[in-house]
Amino acid sequence: MGISGTPDNQVGSAETTKGLALTGLVIGLLTGGISYGIGEYWIDDHDERFLAFTTLLFIVTTAFSYLLLTEAGQIARAGLGAFFIGVIMTGPDYFIFSTLAVETDNYDPFPGMFWLFVGRGLAVFLLIVLLKARFERGSSLFAFPFYKDVFFHGLTLPLITGGAKLFAGLSLLLLFAWAYLLKQMDVDFFHRLFKEGWFLLPFLGAIGGLSIALMRSQQSVLNALRYVLLLFCRILMVITALFTITLLLVLATKGVGVVFDRPYPSIWMMVLAIAGMLIFNGVYQNGQGAAPPIWLRLPTLITLLGFPVYSGLAFYAFGLRIDDYGLTPPRLTGLVINGLVAAYSFVCLAGLVTELNWRGKKWMPLVGRLNILMACLWVIVLVGLASPIANPWAISAQSQYKLIAEQKISADDFDYGYLRFKLGRPGDRALEKLLKLDNHPEAAAIRDGVSRARSAESYYRYKTPIVPELQEAN
Repeated sequence: MGISGTPDNQVGSAETTKGLALTGLVIGLLTGGISYGIGEYWIDDHDERFLAFTTLLFIVTTAFSYLLLTEAGQIARAGLGAFFIGVIMTGPDYFIFSTLAVETDNYDPFPGMFWLFVGRGLAVFLLIVLLKARFERGSSLFAFPFYKDVFFHGLTLPLITGGAKLFAGLSLLLLFAWAYLLKQMDVDFFHRLFKEGWFLLPFLGAIGGLSIALMRSQQSVLNALRYVLLLFCRILMVITALFTITLLLVLATKGVGVVFDRPYPSIWMMVLAIAGMLIFNGVYQNGQGAAPPIWLRLPTLITLLGFPVYSGLAFYAFGLRIDDYGLTPPRLTGLVINGLVAAYSFVCLAGLVTELNWRGKKWMPLVGRLNILMACLWVIVLVGLASPIANPWAISAQSQYKLIAEQKISADDFDYGYLRFKLGRPGDRALEKLLKLDNHPEAAAIRDGVSRARSAESYYRYKTPIVPELQEAN
């Protein structure tokens, strides 16, 4: 099994991308211009800014997706696919922005930060990869793609995007260096020009679009980067297997306390599982080859055996924390992501089962198709997590309410301020429900806690109330 991953129909693709430079330049220029217009005439002068932000992200996402999807002779289909991706992202964008834009409420910003900086980008990336792979075979938009194409584009598109960002960053740096040099010569026109939004945003858009097109045409560079990444995964797989054996031996001799006594055990276990998942796929590659040499095959099997252990320990750590302190938006997000990671254990199990046919022509043939299903599941869950379907603030508020309603925590130890200042309207509704717990043995203490939360000016003031003696002295 060699280090590869390039579909047969990618040969000669450099010629098909040469004509994308002008397209990337124009689309990037228009996107930057529209972005400036939205920021200048809509966001600043409109009360409902969340609608403007949603529209802005829709335009940027659609343009970015189109530049990565389009090929010669596929302009209309690429446009339809890009529009499809933009529409899917619009719902979660609107929900997150409209929720956090309500200034009279107090919301934990974590769900918004996670969506904008992690979940959204990952969902867009997976959708582009799946559609790009589907377009390789010239079939309908919603048909099932081949894993060979999914793997190739899943490996290539991050390289294209990263290279394009590098090109755009260097261009911007060169531009400002040139402007600064001219300013030292008493020519400050360009220095002032480059600070103007009407020039800078279209310029950045044009450079970004052109950079994507140019990076796509660098097939020799992309092939070299792919080779290095896949080779690196093979080296890491051996190291990962040794680490897995060591960790399993430590757990067997010292128990799970060696993990749970450390800070953030669930996060560390998830990181190890995700790292193992990525390294495994780098070794597995496009699913077209036979099994690798025995020195690589055995470490891969060992790593797959350790995968359920990592995800199981992470689940256990989350369970302990949630049982004691209830759900919060960060814990809910972590629990859901860990669920996705744990679901990949079924892919690992399928790979291990197929190893019963040790001399099979293809290595772990079920893994490729299951990887595609997992990619679709990640998109569905990430989008759902940023929507009213799985409203993290509402679910957390209900969990916190049950924590005290079911007497899992005493009324004096309960954090009423978290409901008031971190969970917005769902938190306010939960506080109202707490006031109706007349049959609760600590009903009086609950009413006092709710009153303190509602009378506090901020979460900080709730956590650190002013001592009456000090207030009188002041």
